[in-house]
Amino acid sequence: MYLFPTSDDVDDFGKARFNPLISSNRIPIGNYVKAGGRKGTDTARLKKVGKGWLYLRGARLSQKIGDVSESSKLKGIPIDCFVCDEVDHMDEEAIAKARGTLGHSDVQMERYLSNPLVPGEGIDKLFAKSDQRYWFRKCIHCGEWTCAELYFMDDPEKCVGIRKDGTGFISCKKCGEEVFIRDGCWDAQVTANTGYMHGYQWSQLTSTFNDPVEILRDFRDPPEGNLADVYRLRLGLPYIAAEDRLTEAQVYACCGQHIMTPTSGPCAMGVDVGKIKHVVIGVRSGNDQYKIIKVAAIPGTGQRPWDDIHDLARIYNVKSTVIDIGPERDIVEKYRQDERGRRVFMCRYSDNPSFMRRWDIKEGIVSDYRTALFDETHRMAVTRGMLTIPHRKCPEIKEFVKQMCNAYKLLETNKRTGARQYRYKGSNEHYRNALNYFLLAASKNRIARAGGGHEHRQEVAINES
Repeated sequence: MYLFPTSDDVDDFGKARFNPLISSNRIPIGNYVKAGGRKGTDTARLKKVGKGWLYLRGARLSQKIGDVSESSKLKGIPIDCFVCDEVDHMDEEAIAKARGTLGHSDVQMERYLSNPLVPGEGIDKLFAKSDQRYWFRKCIHCGEWTCAELYFMDDPEKCVGIRKDGTGFISCKKCGEEVFIRDGCWDAQVTANTGYMHGYQWSQLTSTFNDPVEILRDFRDPPEGNLADVYRLRLGLPYIAAEDRLTEAQVYACCGQHIMTPTSGPCAMGVDVGKIKHVVIGVRSGNDQYKIIKVAAIPGTGQRPWDDIHDLARIYNVKSTVIDIGPERDIVEKYRQDERGRRVFMCRYSDNPSFMRRWDIKEGIVSDYRTALFDETHRMAVTRGMLTIPHRKCPEIKEFVKQMCNAYKLLETNKRTGARQYRYKGSNEHYRNALNYFLLAASKNRIARAGGGHEHRQEVAINES
């Protein structure tokens, strides 16, 4: 099974690559691919090759059953090998479901391909678990071995030499003479992982179709200032700009001296819904100032975790709550009914950048542009004094900090329209979503400062951002 990020990618690959490959190789390949009709199958997404089958599938999970994402295209297919092409653009759940189809195979082979996007994610995460092979070239003059990918990142100016005609070459790191791709081999840097996974890192530096001098120029002066594309597409390395992802140091800098203890409030609460419910409770302590009082991860299924959330709302005197609208909407609706004395809204994210925050009092739904909310909680973490979280010694705060940093912003291009738009991606960022919902809950109503006497709380809902 060959997996692509979307079904559209499957169709594009079939038309641009697979079909021309067959038509240009009628004897060595075409003889083994059965044509359409009663005895064979030849469609864009299914090929019969000899006695076997090649499935071309999109990895998008399009169906929700409860809190589980499903895809009928990845079920009931017994296979020996699957290939994930552009794995960085795939849902991890889809990859796990594809892996499950290997259960009855004696081969059980997995292949992952991608231009890396973000450090520590996707193909970069997989490569770190592999034996990490690089292409080393042996110098015919001094016998030294040089890897263009590693040497370039250490010293790009010395790595790239320039011939008299202005074209470039890769220099030997010892004597400076030209080293050639043909005089090389793969060498594993972490041999302890060889039995588990082979990993290969390749770049345009090791390609006869690319001049190293042009790559060096792009590295020095990125086209349109886009250094990310130089790293990802030219050098085959992950990259994320500092301003597009929080660091643990930035979030830990928000730690105060208080610990997580009950308060008379009144408080606001955000709840992210999943297999584990993640809760963030706090107060709006001033104009654009927020103090987190409690974070909690509540496991369990059915009504039980919601009973625990009811208890937290009572203990911390929560007066305003925003909860993820899915995937347990029926249970969340029941929670809203049970919390009649408190304001409870469900949050629906929008991916439309022109969408303005909207509160539907009748339906109990707040809608907002997802990227803008993530931008706001990013600003909360990096702006001194805007966000205060409990003391860092608490294990749950350590997990909160980790998940805050798991979301990152990427500039994506719509394949159909060509429009470019920033989106936040990542995995295991549940506390970040819970903080987004807390921000909505705290901005909807004025929440009094925790402790320090009784402050008059405004009863009229005010839509403030």
